[in-house]
Amino acid sequence: MNAPPFATPITSHWLVSCLAAAIAIPMLAVVPSASAATTPAQPNPTTRPVIRTRAQVDALIAEAGQTPPAWWDSVQLNYPPTLDLSWRKTPNWDNQRNVGQFIWDIVDPNPGRWKEGAKLVHHVLSVNKDNPEAINQAMQSLSHMYAHLLEDYPRAAFWARKHGRDPILLADCYWKMGSKVMATEILSRINGDPTRNCTIVKLWSDMGELDKALRIAQQEADRGRPVVAYLAAADACRKAGRYPQALAYYEKAVANDNNPRATDAKMNTERARAGIEAIKVFDSLNLARIPDGQYKASSYAFTGPLEVTVTVKSGRIEAVRVTKHTEKQFYSSITDTTGQIIRKQSLKGVDATSGATVTSEAIIQATGKALASGMK
Repeated sequence: MNAPPFATPITSHWLVSCLAAAIAIPMLAVVPSASAATTPAQPNPTTRPVIRTRAQVDALIAEAGQTPPAWWDSVQLNYPPTLDLSWRKTPNWDNQRNVGQFIWDIVDPNPGRWKEGAKLVHHVLSVNKDNPEAINQAMQSLSHMYAHLLEDYPRAAFWARKHGRDPILLADCYWKMGSKVMATEILSRINGDPTRNCTIVKLWSDMGELDKALRIAQQEADRGRPVVAYLAAADACRKAGRYPQALAYYEKAVANDNNPRATDAKMNTERARAGIEAIKVFDSLNLARIPDGQYKASSYAFTGPLEVTVTVKSGRIEAVRVTKHTEKQFYSSITDTTGQIIRKQSLKGVDATSGATVTSEAIIQATGKALASGMK
């Protein structure tokens, strides 16, 4: 008789890493209100179609925490022998010694290594059972990898609950698994939007709460971050198909560009200008008026210009390819955003990828400009 899968060294390794983390730090509990505990999110045409109860979401997360992903046995553990698995800080940047820097420089920019990277971090957990700081670092890294790279939201939520340091990521996972109620519980406890790119504004708008998202964006603008706040508001209106309102917010972002020392000042201003140029053509796009062929355009992403090539055939978008970019932390945005555009055959309602919204919005804007350039 063959040994069961859990008896293999590789799969056992998964269980050892999970057990090590479970012993070191208890699961973060999110205490539900009496009414929310049994009330599933209501269907909304602007939100995702899958609706799950709290019990169903918790069951998905529990199962994910106890079983390896389907790809586990097919992926080899692969990392440089110089890597310090204790995750100690290094005095200088060294991606062949520091685990976090290896992930940032080598794993994140290379989709072919994303599963290897997750397996490496599980290995780090298994060899650091007596190192709480390394365990915390590894759990936080796993929640990021499963959410932003592999789009495995139950496993991302499992690790986000364990380390407890990223409630916004956990809320996003709950939403993507189908529970608006669980996501709302977390977001409602956060005052405003302290995130770098107004991630909370985006998440509220993704959940169909556009007016609430816009109120929070204005609140952040009044607190002294007008450019990034108005950009987030514009992106939310763009997704909802409110193009005139999106244009107004992009213009407000440019008009408030009076602090060159602000975080991401150049990038945000260039994004706003690109948004103005792109949004003007969104409402008039008509695929039936675009001849067969390939069309190119660019927009401004996180680190510079990003170019797309769009193929149109028989009045349909056949392909959207990102042909040039300098992004490193683009996560799953390139395949996710281009795939959405092709499935929807439109730019309306295309959701920017969590964790890489800047790259996603650049793809959307460049695609709109490319299609407009071919319209008769």
